Amino acid sequence: MKKNLFLVLGLISLTLLLSGCVSNDGGATTGEKTVLTVYSCGGPTEALTEVNKVFEQKYDCRIEFTGANAGKLEKALEAGAYADVFLPRTMTFSQQLVNLSLMNPDYKVYQFTDWVIITKKGNHKNITSLADLNRSDVIVYTDSKSSISSKKAMMSQSELMDSIYGKSAKDFDCYKKMLLEFENSDADATLVERRIITLPEVAGKYEVIELPRDYMTPQIGIFTVGVMNYTKYPELAYDYQNFVLSDEAEQILVKHGFVPVNFEEGQQIYKEYYSDYLKLNE
Repeated sequence: MKKNLFLVLGLISLTLLLSGCVSNDGGATTGEKTVLTVYSCGGPTEALTEVNKVFEQKYDCRIEFTGANAGKLEKALEAGAYADVFLPRTMTFSQQLVNLSLMNPDYKVYQFTDWVIITKKGNHKNITSLADLNRSDVIVYTDSKSSISSKKAMMSQSELMDSIYGKSAKDFDCYKKMLLEFENSDADATLVERRIITLPEVAGKYEVIELPRDYMTPQIGIFTVGVMNYTKYPELAYDYQNFVLSDEAEQILVKHGFVPVNFEEGQQIYKEYYSDYLKLNE
């Protein structure tokens, strides 16, 4: 754990060193433009990179963005790493930082995610459900060693998922490696986070089978955005938080496979599965 934390801190320090002059109080400036330091879990990296470009133009600033494992970033923040805004998957990390008086308590839910089945074009095995992946005639690839495996994402289906993983033709530690081999293999299906099917190298290549929202592990399906309480640029940091929740940003998020909280579907998910957190966005 310490080794991973040092690696994350090292990468963050190197990023700041290469991108601009780091001031003594943690803020950064390059020329006359303010540099807002934003940390996020890795999943929304492509979506937030696009959001950040629009924000930079609108607010005449620069964003120094780090997308990585949310747990490691949270530990880095606890250890003294600097960020103005943090966007982790799950409610847990934001609340931990609030409890430590590192993040302001007014963090917001901004989007949701889920998992889907993908099959080769034509879906020749007629796969229509998660249970179909457990059939003896269906060849499945799995990802038990990835940072968030499909098994972890659907813990409510643990018995079925254990069986599917047990019959897996090949298991991987990374969805990219899995899909690279899946494309030219005799495998019939695999499970991925919905955002994956929007990536340029994946989009349009496969059939997509929807799964019930009930299958999702609640804390893996939700993302928050919060402002750190020591930020040097509170006004700009809150502008960023509000922008992530804006119509303009949400159009980008949905394009990348996420469900923005203010969309009709997002509100349905929020009220049905996360009612304990509704006050956050009031």
